[in-house]
Amino acid sequence: MSKVNKKTGRNSKIPKVPFWKTKKILIAFIPVVVFFVIYFLYIKKSSNEPEWVKEGEVTFVSKDSRQKLAKIDVEVAINPAERQQGLMYRSKMDEDKGMIFIFERDDMQSFWMKNTIIPLDIMFIDSKGVINTIHKNTVPYSEKPLPSKSRSQFVVEVNGGYSDRHGIKEGDLIEYKLDHR
Repeated sequence: MSKVNKKTGRNSKIPKVPFWKTKKILIAFIPVVVFFVIYFLYIKKSSNEPEWVKEGEVTFVSKDSRQKLAKIDVEVAINPAERQQGLMYRSKMDEDKGMIFIFERDDMQSFWMKNTIIPLDIMFIDSKGVINTIHKNTVPYSEKPLPSKSRSQFVVEVNGGYSDRHGIKEGDLIEYKLDHR
């Protein structure tokens, strides 16, 4: 039978841990917790971001002067899975990069910004390479439909504001080249 301490009401066989030892354990444990929080919130999260891969180039050409306005390196979304993924989950994209979506034929197209972190300019282009619609500085995460004004076979996504910075307008043209696809 164990004795009960009359002052504390505790079992005398259970040793009392001095406060200074408990405090040292807590102090040693805090940096470990902080490390794991930082790792899982920032480091691990960013490693899940899709890696950008150059698969081609798109050149923007003025409809009036036929002069080159700008050129970007692009990823290519040609099958349904790639088109569905698009630029979702990307936290940043260099100014000279983008994505081209290639469809089988001209058709009315509509995109949205679900799970897309960065604002984009979304350009709809017909089978002849003419830009018929530009949605500028789209709102990240928005599920609002962003439709083409007319039938489009291609869609190019670039950073928000890109078309204004490079003087690209509806009616201008694109030329594209794919790398080994």
